[in-house]
Amino acid sequence: MELRHFRYFAAVAEQGGFTKAAAMLFVSQPTLSQQIRALERELGVPLFLRAPDGVRLTAAGEVFYGHAVSVLRMVDEAARATRRAGAEPSVLRIGWSPPIPRALHVPIATAFSAAHPHVRLSWQETSLPDQERPLLDDEVDVALLRLPVDTERVLWEPIVDEPCGLAVPAGHRLWELDAVDVADVLDEPMPNVGDAVPESMKRWWLLPESRNGEYPEAVGEPVTTVTELALSVVLNGVVCPAPYLYVKTAAVHGFRALELRDGPCSSTGIARRRDDRRSLPRRFCELAARVAAELPL
Repeated sequence: MELRHFRYFAAVAEQGGFTKAAAMLFVSQPTLSQQIRALERELGVPLFLRAPDGVRLTAAGEVFYGHAVSVLRMVDEAARATRRAGAEPSVLRIGWSPPIPRALHVPIATAFSAAHPHVRLSWQETSLPDQERPLLDDEVDVALLRLPVDTERVLWEPIVDEPCGLAVPAGHRLWELDAVDVADVLDEPMPNVGDAVPESMKRWWLLPESRNGEYPEAVGEPVTTVTELALSVVLNGVVCPAPYLYVKTAAVHGFRALELRDGPCSSTGIARRRDDRRSLPRRFCELAARVAAELPL
């Protein structure tokens, strides 16, 4: 059994006949029929029921089709991954989720361009709540991300610390403070975070781990973006954790940022996919960590 048998079989099954499949595969119909019959002899079962108006899969053919599609998908992915590993990009695609503490992306990009003048840098802004999706979907090669990230699929190294913030609306009992502890806000209602937000991000925002797994009282209509979250804080008079810089630079007015002591980690890190074996993304991440460590505080 050879790989072409899988491709020939899948084409006949999907086209519903030998004539269309042969045309799609650029082989003659007799050759295609011969190959399918050889496959059936090897398996010891008929795969197609043949009729004047076309063919349809037998019960055994249905089973084989499911496996054949999986095999072809794995072969195609292996080829793509191999090509990616063997061909270093001339353009390195970088995702970033602004604002970046200390504008760290600028010295990182400057240092990398000096070390790799032949590589062009392309930037794509990512945003909460799904900041890692462009990286996982292979839209970018590396990314500057804050936690939480999918550490099973993403290699993430913190490169700059940032305090966790708490968005507090005007007139709230905590308004005059500069910092509070997590324990001080556990009984506070918080925005109603929608189901479209990844569970890891929802847990970061709403702190259920600090309440024995319980979520806070949810107020207002469901929200899914940072701007909607900020509006909910203002319009519904609730509080919500967020990276400190997000709170300080939000486009929505009517609230201020407090430091949330012992809040969830909001450090910015450099990330790449675990299955990406290319040297250029790895070198970018290594350089980013070095540049961040050498910058004055």
